[in-house]
Amino acid sequence: MSSHDSPDPLQDHDASRLADVVPDIAPAGDPTTRQRRLRLSLREILGGVTLAVFALGWGTTVMKLRSVQADLSRLRSEVGYLEPTAEGQMAALRAPADQPLTYRFHVRCPPGSVKHRLAYSVLLERGQVHPTWFGAVPIAAGDAVVTVRIQEDPRDSRWKISVVADQASRVRRISTALPPEWVAIFRESHEVVSTGIPRGQQVAADPKQSIRVLDERWLVGEGSLLLYGDRPPDSDQLGVYAELQPDIGPL
Repeated sequence: MSSHDSPDPLQDHDASRLADVVPDIAPAGDPTTRQRRLRLSLREILGGVTLAVFALGWGTTVMKLRSVQADLSRLRSEVGYLEPTAEGQMAALRAPADQPLTYRFHVRCPPGSVKHRLAYSVLLERGQVHPTWFGAVPIAAGDAVVTVRIQEDPRDSRWKISVVADQASRVRRISTALPPEWVAIFRESHEVVSTGIPRGQQVAADPKQSIRVLDERWLVGEGSLLLYGDRPPDSDQLGVYAELQPDIGPL
């Protein structure tokens, strides 16, 4: 064997060191590399789709929540809603009514030793500060919807003032017939002075106090130009009166 044919140990050593340093480079068209890149792209796409779906769902939820809140606010303004009050307080709110000579209220009475009633009348007598109460309907502890109405009773064709208290699936009613001369005034158009609870406004008070939920006075005749305020009227004053008061004695 000639000297040219013998292997060179130095060349073999250099080649092995070069193989250790330089990694295997796959050809550009290697399918393994394409699959690795494809898997990475799918993860990114799935992550982006997940984020997009989450953002879309969140935006849809916010829009629905705003719509529900708007509907709830509109419904509360239409039917009336008693806001929470301090423990032990009674409260009243005048709600909208869609018929003439009809008045609706939401009232709340706290539990305790003091019982409550809603008194009603159409007459504030001359020289008196408080109306001449015709009757009252008891109001139990809790929330109640009270309707005061002047209308013709279809059972006997007599005009009456009536009070209906709807509370905890129990309805209480009471009514009083009105004389024809008073009915004629209520059926006519007159100026009305209202000093009770304004529509949509809530009033709270101590349970031992009274809340004049309704005080609407019909201004009839020459004396109607005098607004009595807290002073007793100089003549009988017709109107619609209702008061949430403690039930502690005679009317």
